[in-house]
Amino acid sequence: MVLREPINLNYKTLNPHTGLDLKFFNFKYDWRAMGWAVERYDVVVVGSGVVGLLVAYELSKHGVSVTVVDENLEPGFGVSKGHAGVMHVIQPPFSSLKSVLAVHGNRLYDRLVGELGVRYRRLKALLVASNAVQLAILPLLYIVLKLLYETRGFKVGIVGGRELRDVEPNVRGWAAIAVDGYAIVDSFDLIYKLFEACRSLGVVFHLGTRVTGVNVSQDRVDIETTRGSLKASFLVNAAGLNSDYIALQTGFKVRVEGRRGSMLVFDRLQVRNIVAPLVLLERRGTKGGGVIPTTWGHTIWGPNLASDISEGDRGVYHEDVVVLLRRFSGIVKVRGRVIKAYAGLRPTSRKGDFIIAYSPTSRRVVNIVGIDSPGLTAAPAIAVMVLDMLRKAGLKLGLKRRPPSLRYLSTRDKLVLGLSVQGDEGVIVCPCMSVSLADIARAVRGGARTLDGVIFRTKLAMGSCQGQHCLGRALIEFSRMTGVEPRYVVKGGEGSWIAE
Repeated sequence: MVLREPINLNYKTLNPHTGLDLKFFNFKYDWRAMGWAVERYDVVVVGSGVVGLLVAYELSKHGVSVTVVDENLEPGFGVSKGHAGVMHVIQPPFSSLKSVLAVHGNRLYDRLVGELGVRYRRLKALLVASNAVQLAILPLLYIVLKLLYETRGFKVGIVGGRELRDVEPNVRGWAAIAVDGYAIVDSFDLIYKLFEACRSLGVVFHLGTRVTGVNVSQDRVDIETTRGSLKASFLVNAAGLNSDYIALQTGFKVRVEGRRGSMLVFDRLQVRNIVAPLVLLERRGTKGGGVIPTTWGHTIWGPNLASDISEGDRGVYHEDVVVLLRRFSGIVKVRGRVIKAYAGLRPTSRKGDFIIAYSPTSRRVVNIVGIDSPGLTAAPAIAVMVLDMLRKAGLKLGLKRRPPSLRYLSTRDKLVLGLSVQGDEGVIVCPCMSVSLADIARAVRGGARTLDGVIFRTKLAMGSCQGQHCLGRALIEFSRMTGVEPRYVVKGGEGSWIAE
């Protein structure tokens, strides 16, 4: 059935000249937003990226009252918006906290994606030797990785040239080291399934809300925001690029630098596994990216690592594209065409490692700072670590509740499986990615507040034409479903209007 009425959303137009002020754009499910200044929670989580959502998810399963505050209009629109969706194994320095948590987090993902029904696939990483020098160092590196990772449960082997061509016909190379245990995940499927699961478990979200101050007293934490005050027994700072600012409010001096990584997206699968040049392991502070298949049939090249501090710069420049093409075209034959370039930001601490610590003034505050790569991999382990820290600081955890089932099939899934589609599922808005009217309606019901919120939930406009044939139709349907005039619909945040 085609939805003709606005669904589950309230809007306030505060100024007839500027139109909709999205900072005051509230969901009906979040009815407490109008009276939250007098409410007190067990835990306030600042940041709705994958780490913040996983902390809230694990807490809520134990009956803890949680609210999540984020300045973005959609969950995951900070650091988590711009990565490649890879579950890592290898992470130097091998004794670092990030390396230890990546191994632990990697193991936790099978259970997590099973609970949430997230699109996810295990595969290998192939570190390819494509010249004589790389071939010469391959045996030594193989021994090192075998000693380090087979004892942790990850198989490491050598693939000869003939076998490499059989496994990956599109890859050029003399030999490769194969490391089991890697995976690719639909990162936005993960973000939104976590978001929906948190809501169903009672977590309250205040999106489009910026924290302006934190005051820690003996028995509580007071958080000042652009929409009022919150009181909590504990605060978890998972604010990504802004985590150093929040930490400073609690007496913890630390510096986070935004490091930009750019990626190219091709419209065809080029490899079955993750493929990277062997030499990339020599780069300090990053694995240098690779050629990465996605769960929806595209290929990502990257990310690279910008040499300068990028702060809020998410631009992709000519030199970024040149670096990526030079780095990977020697080991992979190009199939398909580049349909998109995008960049993410790594919130890197000057320590060069994850920082997960209590505030120096109070154990009521846990700061999670400098979660750069492999933060996505480590996120479940970070959440477990934070829960243990909160428990030791005095938070009482109830009996663990079973999370709700969030499994459903999109129109694209049904078509791939050969299942019949009916009603709005048969009204295809995006032919490239088989996104239907029903998919858009589900995204809006699930909390999409922006057009990007629909895009990342459904993969609309992410195909070969990049929205040339569907974005306008999607804008009209989103407007109709929400009751917001097209000229007030934003793409990703305040000021990003796309219609006049």
